[in-house]
Amino acid sequence: MAGLYVHIPFCAQACTYCDFHFTTQLRDRDAMVDALRREIRTALPHWSTERFTTLYFGGGTPSLMGPAALAAIAQEAFDGAEWSLEEWTVEANPEDLDPATLDALREAGVNRLSIGAQSFQRDVLTWMRRIHGADKAESAVRNAAAAGFDHLSLDLIYGVPVGGSDRWQRDLDTALSLPADHLSAYILTAEPQTLYGHQLQKGELREPPEDQVLREYGQLTQATADAGFEHYEVSSFARDGGRSRHNSAYWNGVPYLGIGPGAHSFRDQTRWWNARSNAQYLKASAAGDFASQQAQEVLNATDRFNEALMTGLRRTEGVDPKGLLNNSGHDLKNHPELDRLLTAGQVEWHGGRLRIPRHHWPIGDAITVELMA
Repeated sequence: MAGLYVHIPFCAQACTYCDFHFTTQLRDRDAMVDALRREIRTALPHWSTERFTTLYFGGGTPSLMGPAALAAIAQEAFDGAEWSLEEWTVEANPEDLDPATLDALREAGVNRLSIGAQSFQRDVLTWMRRIHGADKAESAVRNAAAAGFDHLSLDLIYGVPVGGSDRWQRDLDTALSLPADHLSAYILTAEPQTLYGHQLQKGELREPPEDQVLREYGQLTQATADAGFEHYEVSSFARDGGRSRHNSAYWNGVPYLGIGPGAHSFRDQTRWWNARSNAQYLKASAAGDFASQQAQEVLNATDRFNEALMTGLRRTEGVDPKGLLNNSGHDLKNHPELDRLLTAGQVEWHGGRLRIPRHHWPIGDAITVELMA
């Protein structure tokens, strides 16, 4: 069992907050499609013992490439490996999802869309430098449902420094009224090389106070619970059957192959990744030598223990101490901080697994650090 991730490194416009690898220079799109297909052909023979179950196109903005290009890349993958495809997700911006595109994506076999709404407020979208308007985001979701997509995910961002005091509640009300079965909600973070980071450095804006962020997190958890969504990971909420299978596989340590500039792969306790450079990637493709721009690391026992904690304690299932012991040799039950955290109620046992109670998830990272080897 394995997952395949394809990174599409193009966007029509740079958002205020985004630190992912992309370019707004679109002249190399055709060459990039060829290079992605070539890397798939090069990599998949080394994965002949794996059966792939999920395919995920992320970015960047995959929907910017158009259905034909995405289908051609996917077909290369389908032809080169064993598949029992359960989920094929494409990240999409609302402005790209016209009815013809939706029909073509469905015809190609895409069965899940992750739509980057981020907000439904005009002033917030303007500050974020999003191309679409609020009405477009709503209509994209409704049109996608009408086109036959049963699995739709919405991305939203909270903790933003602009907008009215009721902005977040209005965003939640709108999102939860739409026919989506998954919601990904992220706290806005200020990465140094983004426009938002520069605005903070220059004193043009201030980060929202912590009490605002915690209040908005509370609104998020309450509204989603009232709407019948399961809060199954810190930033992820799903109706019954709506969990992201691809991301869940990541968190469970399933092997995955990453294709494209900046993409990461993981198998047999080894992680490797492509350079975050379109130019290097295309040069490596032309030379038929993708390894020339890759780096890798082999995870030692402590790395494996700590990473399993980081991913596991973000989820409602928590972590299995027996599995951790078998995989890393580290015995979580003997950790010197465990009893103190249990007494404080910051972690708890549930069904033989250790987890962080949901009301402590806002400080989950700090709790996890205390349990690391």
